[in-house]
Amino acid sequence: MHYRNIKRLRKILRVLAKHGYGYLVDKLNAEQRALGRLLVSFSPVRKRRFLHMVEPVRLRTALEELGPTFIKFGQVLSTRPDLLPPEFCRELERLQDSVAGCAYCDMEGVVEAELKRPIRELFAEFSAEPMAAASLAQVHRARLKDGRRVIVKVQRPGIEQVVAGDLDILEFLAAKAEQYVEESRAYNPTGMVRELRKSLARELDFNLEASNAQRFREMFADDPTVHVPEIHLELSGARVLTMEEIQGIKISDVRALEKAGLDRRAIAANGANAYLKQIFGKGFFHADPHPGNLFVLPGNRVVFLDFGMTGRLHPHVKSQIIKILMGIIQGDMAMMSEAATALGTTDERTDFRSLELELADFVDRNYVSSLKDIRVGENFAQLVNILTSNRVKLAPELFLLARTLMTIEGVGKRLDPEFNLIELLEPFIKELLRERHSPRKIAKDVLKFGSWLYNFIIALPRDMREIVTKVKQGKLRIEFEHKGLEELIAELDRVSNRIAFSLIIAALIIGSSIIMHADKGWKLFGHPLLGVLGYLLAGLLGLWPAWSIIRSGKL
Repeated sequence: MHYRNIKRLRKILRVLAKHGYGYLVDKLNAEQRALGRLLVSFSPVRKRRFLHMVEPVRLRTALEELGPTFIKFGQVLSTRPDLLPPEFCRELERLQDSVAGCAYCDMEGVVEAELKRPIRELFAEFSAEPMAAASLAQVHRARLKDGRRVIVKVQRPGIEQVVAGDLDILEFLAAKAEQYVEESRAYNPTGMVRELRKSLARELDFNLEASNAQRFREMFADDPTVHVPEIHLELSGARVLTMEEIQGIKISDVRALEKAGLDRRAIAANGANAYLKQIFGKGFFHADPHPGNLFVLPGNRVVFLDFGMTGRLHPHVKSQIIKILMGIIQGDMAMMSEAATALGTTDERTDFRSLELELADFVDRNYVSSLKDIRVGENFAQLVNILTSNRVKLAPELFLLARTLMTIEGVGKRLDPEFNLIELLEPFIKELLRERHSPRKIAKDVLKFGSWLYNFIIALPRDMREIVTKVKQGKLRIEFEHKGLEELIAELDRVSNRIAFSLIIAALIIGSSIIMHADKGWKLFGHPLLGVLGYLLAGLLGLWPAWSIIRSGKL
């Protein structure tokens, strides 16, 4: 790890300890074994005013204090009930990403550097005060030369370097946690950090958000019930995004919707249909549907905002989800079980017997006589929890989908107490089932399989010849992966370090004894000065491993 990250690392460890996670720092033994001598003076600050808080709240407040990278990390974790208990996920959904705005001159510099022109040439007006400020970017109102009102999202200066440094630290800590904290390995912390790195890279590239917005705009170009803001690509770049300003009503503001004379039931149906078209039609959906990103225009038109977080569903996944829904509706456990396990991958740790029993119980609990009683989002979220608790590995998009479906149902019920997502979903289910069994789809699948089989047969003789050739030449190499030896390797590392340290101390004592016996050089209280200093240094160094051994409880 780069030396300039050491100060930030010390702060992270102190904040974690302050919020009651000092035991993790102690377990990691960061100040010695894991992080080396660079942090030898680190002393955890124990929890004080955070003692009265429950643990999920303490985790949220710690992440908020640590800044943008950790806030985003918490937001990613909030979508992963396979990694955290439900109460943690619910609390992390409350993470606040609102901070004081940057100075106008700094933001002006970012806009001009990204768009290569002075801001007065780009806009007729540009508000100095941000209308909203978050840790990664802030938003300003502006007016184009032709008079149209827009909003300009500008990335905070230097935020890429801050995020990159924090990610390096997180990656370092994750690797050390896997090495020294055995229970952390089940959660794959290094994989989580890699996922976070990808997520932040997408969020910091406004070109990608602009591309997503354009794709949604094309998707709903002919739909009078949905509006996607226009993106001004000529005034956008990797760090600046300019889009049409929306003067609408937040979808959760029921009183304002009624006052404007809008139809709540039509709004709920329009919003849900738009999401179902994205999910089961295109397989590409807006994955951040909280009320702050959904507005309503006159005519009950639903507006989507903020396209930084999206999800994609493979046709195979869509097909299995439809089978699951059909299994729930018909009470067919075999259909649902087969489809559910096909959603992810299993390994030797998967408990198939437990999985079958839990799925059977799930079907019994959710079998209903009327479609209006089915809660699609809640049922899908329960199913995801059953699969992950039985070691079925799912793609991250499925967690996003579960949260999206639950949010759609929640907003829909708030607008219309009679809202029923399964009734709106029924036409999509029928269309997908029709597609699955259509002659064209079957012929396409047969051709695809035939092409794969042909390529396999053609390549097989060549692959076999290569293997035989390598065997004859003695160049065939088989790689083995050792599992479960990490703790042994760590223990051997500790033992060898202690032995090396002891040899240095022994060498100091022997060398000092020789100097004492020679009785040469400067004297201190009648004894050779170098010999006395050697004994003192050996004694001080000897206290360190002695204290470490006593504290470990392994004499």
